Amino acid sequence: MADFLLLYEGGDSKWMETAKPEEVQAVMQSWGDWFKRLEASGNLRNPGAALAPGGALLTTKGSDIQTDTTMSEVKELVGGFSVIAADSLEQATELAKGSPFLNNNPTGRVHVRPVHQPG
Repeated sequence: MADFLLLYEGGDSKWMETAKPEEVQAVMQSWGDWFKRLEASGNLRNPGAALAPGGALLTTKGSDIQTDTTMSEVKELVGGFSVIAADSLEQATELAKGSPFLNNNPTGRVHVRPVHQPG
């Protein structure tokens, strides 16, 4: 099995602030259930976490490092990540289709990327 990084893109970064407590509880329950299924099948490596707003984007210009705290260059908001194990990209993609993120974010995307395996 190989590891795959799931990046959750395009979510509503303010949803937790505006959602009703019962909505938050239902969503968190669906995430917990999905992670339990992945763990039971041996496909969960790291449930990951949601990412807080803000951050910095570093770029190099010659020998200088420039920091952009506005992150204006970021075209797609990455709201969180998980790491799963799968036999192939196809299997990882099928597993990712079960992510509650897709159910809760009509315009959201899950980016599935293989983790480099040296050797």
